[in-house]
Amino acid sequence: MIFSDFEYFVFFLFVFFTVWYVFPAIFSNQSQETRILHVFLLISSYFFYMSWDYRFGALILLSTAIDYFVGLKLSSETREKVRYYLLLFSLITNLVFILGFFKYYNFLVTSINTVTNPMFGADALPVLKIILPAGISFFTFQSLSYTIDVYRREIPAEKDFIRFALFVSFFPQLVAGPIVTARTFMPQLYVPKKLEDIEFRVAIRFFMLGYFKKAILSDMVAPTIDTIYADPAGHHAYALLIAAALGGIQVYLDFSGYSDMAIGSAMLLGYKLPTNFNLPFIATSVSGFWRRWHMTLNSWLRDYIYIPMGGSRVTSVRRKFNLWFTMFVSGVWHGAQWTFVFWGSLNGVFYVLEEVWKEWFPDKKDNAKAKHWYKVPLWLFQNILNSSIFFLGAVFFRSLTWENAWIHIRGIFTFQMGQIRPYMWKDFLWILFFLYLGHAIGYLIFEKGKGKKIPASLEFALYPVLFLVLNLATPENSVPFIYFQF
Repeated sequence: MIFSDFEYFVFFLFVFFTVWYVFPAIFSNQSQETRILHVFLLISSYFFYMSWDYRFGALILLSTAIDYFVGLKLSSETREKVRYYLLLFSLITNLVFILGFFKYYNFLVTSINTVTNPMFGADALPVLKIILPAGISFFTFQSLSYTIDVYRREIPAEKDFIRFALFVSFFPQLVAGPIVTARTFMPQLYVPKKLEDIEFRVAIRFFMLGYFKKAILSDMVAPTIDTIYADPAGHHAYALLIAAALGGIQVYLDFSGYSDMAIGSAMLLGYKLPTNFNLPFIATSVSGFWRRWHMTLNSWLRDYIYIPMGGSRVTSVRRKFNLWFTMFVSGVWHGAQWTFVFWGSLNGVFYVLEEVWKEWFPDKKDNAKAKHWYKVPLWLFQNILNSSIFFLGAVFFRSLTWENAWIHIRGIFTFQMGQIRPYMWKDFLWILFFLYLGHAIGYLIFEKGKGKKIPASLEFALYPVLFLVLNLATPENSVPFIYFQF
């Protein structure tokens, strides 16, 4: 069950009407209704998650139970050494025995066997048939944010297991984010929800925009991208360039589309999820891009990796290492392949190079020169350069294997001959048009404040037409969300 499938609409409508119409009609006591509501949402979330594989439910329940009891013990324990070991237990359990085993065991074993097999003529370690639970990196990081914050005494421990379990498993953001921390979500569980407080127009806009990004734009170009990435050696350099750009854009459309639908779904149930993307392709720098891309992961890495390592409160060299290492962790988090490790490391290198550039050539802002003729061309050059860096890096993110990634890159820079079809250019041009049109409109509305209010009656009158258009434009076969594998 994915957000763009009909099954999800049926599931969500059942949850929505039960929450807002059935429970209020049955229960008159507010506290009793809230308690039943939390239980119902928890059951619904587990049903949603276990629709992929019923065994996944046991894993998320195990992670939830461990961190719940660790949190309780952390709040009551006064001995700092014991509290440290409790936190260490949570970290090792989640990162090694849960995330490490299910996501990284076969990757590490395969890497070791590649080295040892030529020497000993046999695999040193067995490769296991492990099913990767959907979104395991997301709920693991969410749960860890809770134990770390309780250890730091930044939030109190949650004594109600139902509330804590709902925080970990809340279905709109469960399998692909946004990554929600306990400090931002748990307080919402204590606030009574009212149907009249829901911003229906905003929620529906989020969901419809996300659906358009995912089911229309991303899924439409998926066959073209898959064809080129499956055989980079057989395609022309232009086709490889097209695939590099489309691959990066598809990841954005796919993931930001999921995030938008998650935010819209949560809003319709009375909960607020954090923004995960903010027009990343208008950025003119590496740091600017990553401040706008997968914002909740970058915030998590900043709060729990970068700052504990010293952040910017250290020497210049150490700060650059901290930046690189944070991006390296981001790459490892994304996937158990050397392509992801290299992708994260490469982004870290570009981040460090930008910092070096800023030190050598500090930006001198002169308001008197703000309207110089070169301002727009300079922005355009920086934007194209920054996007090109991202697109080339996305080749490693999107490639099926390490070998395919290097064949792809080599084919671009050696101007490889091969196959290229007109539909590849067509897909590239129309997807690029919609991407930058959307960014331009978003920039004017959200960053310049030039949006005009649409009358509510007109907006609701247009919904049936928009639903029909989206339904007609939706491809017959849906494509799984890329970030489900993370």
